[in-house]
Amino acid sequence: MKLETKVGLFFTSSIVLMGVLIFRTEKLELGAKRNQSDRFTIFDTVAGLSLQSKVLIAGVKVGEVRTITLENGKAHVAFGLSKDVPIYGDANVSLGSIGILGEKFVDLDPGHSAKGPFPEGVPLPSKAGVSLDNLMTTLSEIGANVKGVTQALNESIGGEQGRQKLDEIVDNIRVLTAEFRSMAQENHGAINNTMANVEALTTDLRDKLPKLAQQFEAVGKNLNAILDENRPELKAVVGDVRKLASSFQGTADNLKILTDRINKGEGTIGKLLNDETTVKKINEAVDNVNNLLGGFNKMDFRLDMGAAQWDKRKDSRVGLSLDIVPRPDYWYALSFASTPDGKVSQSTQNVITIDPVTGKPVTVLQNTRSITTDQAFTVSAQFAKRLGPAVFSAGIVESKGGAGVELRTLEDDRLRFGLLAYDFTKRDDKPNPRYRFTTSYQFWKGAYIQAGLQDIDNKDLRTVFFGGGLRWKDDDLKKMMGLAGAAK
Repeated sequence: MKLETKVGLFFTSSIVLMGVLIFRTEKLELGAKRNQSDRFTIFDTVAGLSLQSKVLIAGVKVGEVRTITLENGKAHVAFGLSKDVPIYGDANVSLGSIGILGEKFVDLDPGHSAKGPFPEGVPLPSKAGVSLDNLMTTLSEIGANVKGVTQALNESIGGEQGRQKLDEIVDNIRVLTAEFRSMAQENHGAINNTMANVEALTTDLRDKLPKLAQQFEAVGKNLNAILDENRPELKAVVGDVRKLASSFQGTADNLKILTDRINKGEGTIGKLLNDETTVKKINEAVDNVNNLLGGFNKMDFRLDMGAAQWDKRKDSRVGLSLDIVPRPDYWYALSFASTPDGKVSQSTQNVITIDPVTGKPVTVLQNTRSITTDQAFTVSAQFAKRLGPAVFSAGIVESKGGAGVELRTLEDDRLRFGLLAYDFTKRDDKPNPRYRFTTSYQFWKGAYIQAGLQDIDNKDLRTVFFGGGLRWKDDDLKKMMGLAGAAK
C-alpha cells in the first residue's frame, strides 16, 4: 500500500473518531428530536440548571433541557421528552440536584392516568424543590436562632451572678433529694405497718366470709320458721288492714259529698268560693303579689362599703352605699358616709417684731389663716344612667346638689375612673365648687383599692386620698324587700 493511501486512511479514521467523540461529549443523538415531544415549564429561579441537563422520572432519564430563556422575570425552560413517556393532567416538575454539589436536573412527576392526558402547549406546573441555596438560608436562620439562645443563656447565667444562680439551683436540688430521702426513711415503718394491716385484714376476711355466709343462711331459716309459726297472727293483721281501708273508703265518700256541696254553692264556704266577685278579688290579689315578687326578683341590690385616708387633713372617710338596680342601664344610688369636711378659718392678732431700720420693737397686726377638719355625717341620693362604658349620675351628693360621670372598663367593671362635682354655693373659705376625681381597681372578687384627689379647684382644701373596700350583690336583701312589699 502506498504511503499516500496510508496517510489518507489515517486522517479519515481520525476525523470519524473525532466526530464520535464530539457527539459523545455534547450528548448529541442523531434523530432524537423526531422521537421526542416538546414540553415547557416556568420556574422562579433555575440557578445551576444548564442546557442539555437531564429530565428524570424516578431517577430514569426521559429527556433533556433544550432552551432556558427569561420571560417576565421568570425562567422559561423548554425540554424534550421521549414520546413513549405519558404525561397526565396532575403532572408537575421541580428542580433537583445529584448530591449537595452535584449537577441540577428537572424532576418530572408524570401524574396519574385517571386525570387524563396533559394538553400540549400548556406549561407544566412547577414547584420549588430543595436546593443548596434554600438549605443555606435555613441553616443561616437556625444559626441566628442558636446565637440568640446562647446570648440569652450567657446573659442569664454568665459571669459571677450566673455561677451563683447555678450553685443555688444545685444546692436546692441537693436539699430536695435529702428531704425526700429523709421522708422515705421516716415513713418506712408506717408504710410497712400499713401493708401488714392490709394483709391481716384480707386474711381475716378470707377466714370469716364462709362463717358469715353460714350465719346468713341460718338467719334465713329462722325467719322462715317464724313466719310459719305466726301465720295465723299475720292473717289477723291483714284483716285489720282491710277494715282500715274500708274506713278510709267511707271517709273518702264523705269528703266527696262535702266537695259536691261546695261545688253547688251550698254552705258558707261553698257560697264564698262560688261567688265570682270574691274569686275575682282573690285572683287580683294573687296577681298583684306575683307582680310585686317578680319585680323584686328581677331587681338587683349592690352594696359598696369602703374607707379612704385623706392625706392633708389626717383623717378618714367611711361610707356605705346601696344601688337599687331595676335594669342594668339605670339604677338608684343611696349612700351614707362620715366625711372629714375641711374648713378655712382666719384670725387676727398683734405680734411684736423688731424694726430692721430703727432696731426698736414695734407692734404689727398679723392675719393667720388655718384649715380645720369637721367630721360630718352626709347622705347622698342619686339617679344613675349607663350608656356603654360611661355612667352619668345626678342628685344629692353629700347633702349637696351635684352630678358626676364615671368610666367603667374591664370585665365586671373592675377598673373605674370617676369625676364628681357638688356643693356649688360660694363661701369665703370655699370660693369654687367641689370636684372629686376617683379611680378604683377591683383586684380580687369584690375587694378593690382606690385613690384620688379631693377639692381640685379649692387650693386650701385640696387633698389626696387613698383606700379600699368591698363590693357585692345582696340576694338576702332582695328577699327581705320582696317580703316587705308582699306584706303591704
